[in-house]
Amino acid sequence: MSAQSGASLTPLRPWQDSLRSTGQALGFLLASGTHSDVTLVVGSEGKQFKAHSLILAMRSPVFEDLLLLNPASKRGVLPLKDDSPWAFHWLLSHIYSDKHEIDGIDLALQILSLSDKYMVASAYDTSIKYLQTVVKRNNVLKIYKYLVHLFADNDSLQSLCKRVFKDNGNAVLLSPALLDLTPEAMSHLLKEPLKITSETVIFKALLKWGHAQLKLSGKTSTPLGIRQEISQFLPLIRFLTMTSDEFVQNVLTTDVLSSDESVFVLKHIANPKSSPASSYLNTSLQINTSRESRASPITKVRVLVSQEQMRTCLCEGVNKTWHREPIYLFSLIPSDNIVLLAVRVQLEGGTQDVKLEIRKEDPKSTTILASVEGNGTNLAFKNPVHLRESVTYIFTLQVSDPATSLFGNKLCQQVYEAEGGFQISISPGIFIQALVFF
Repeated sequence: MSAQSGASLTPLRPWQDSLRSTGQALGFLLASGTHSDVTLVVGSEGKQFKAHSLILAMRSPVFEDLLLLNPASKRGVLPLKDDSPWAFHWLLSHIYSDKHEIDGIDLALQILSLSDKYMVASAYDTSIKYLQTVVKRNNVLKIYKYLVHLFADNDSLQSLCKRVFKDNGNAVLLSPALLDLTPEAMSHLLKEPLKITSETVIFKALLKWGHAQLKLSGKTSTPLGIRQEISQFLPLIRFLTMTSDEFVQNVLTTDVLSSDESVFVLKHIANPKSSPASSYLNTSLQINTSRESRASPITKVRVLVSQEQMRTCLCEGVNKTWHREPIYLFSLIPSDNIVLLAVRVQLEGGTQDVKLEIRKEDPKSTTILASVEGNGTNLAFKNPVHLRESVTYIFTLQVSDPATSLFGNKLCQQVYEAEGGFQISISPGIFIQALVFF
């Protein structure tokens, strides 16, 4: 390729000759620093990016002010010590060549912060859209922590988190990310519309959080120490919505409440018509006397949730035949934390009496996590079964009547797309119709 000026030929420079679009040209300018007029020194480590004031100003009014309109900024070097070099490089790639791909929630949250700081609207929208597609029960608290501390007025993130809380309160409180929350974020979380099966879920989550705080500070975990860590949150727990058994088994035995406090709660649990006033207690703790239960998707008895709350994973798409064996085994791996409510199986003939047991895949342990006995196809657990993300669980199904047949595939392994945007893997045999969970 050549250009003609009079009788002489003017050679073009190689980098321009090899680029076929404006986007490619801008990408080259960013990568090479060719014709740059400003060096951005980013982060505490001083990562340098050679950039172009005009290009930055075209996408960001903040950079326009810093680099073009402010006479004091003509030095050619702009220090940005508080920014993440990793996220800043992504932002520059977006400004120069409309990069949209984001790899991970941590990066998305940092991009969100930078795009808000420098008013790059398109990058802000890109990070919000990414977070909307990847948010799940096991990662929503990472987003929520960021929201509480940096974007408290962000309606998009607020609605995103609240939607998960309303559908998956138990799983959210079981998430390991809970232990990373600051006291401020924890306080906000406990005021959200968490949909849980029992107030004991919140209490046990607070115990774990308190234990983690003590460990972080190098202190021994004792009932008194945990009490001190979680004392500010105890008034948010609705103890009077618990049953006596729930309170005794999950609260009283921890020794976190004093004897007077425990007696006070048990007395008023036993007498639902009473009008308790915690001011009568000789204690600094104000007991929450609300009897209004948080919205709960399941009851305390063996019934399923309402249709709008229930989620179902149908185990279809596999060739199945009738089998007649006393015991069936299969493994299950969820890609997210789930709270299992029931298992559906297809039976025929005989009494159809079955027993289902669930345990973790661990050669050193035979502990049964949950079991249920039933007659028919719907095996609903008395208490919800919490299954952790990426953990293998062994399901053992025992049929008492030799005349009862079960419909399934003994050899097949299958990965199913479950409602809620995650997967459930079942192998080496599929002996169920569906999983019911929330």
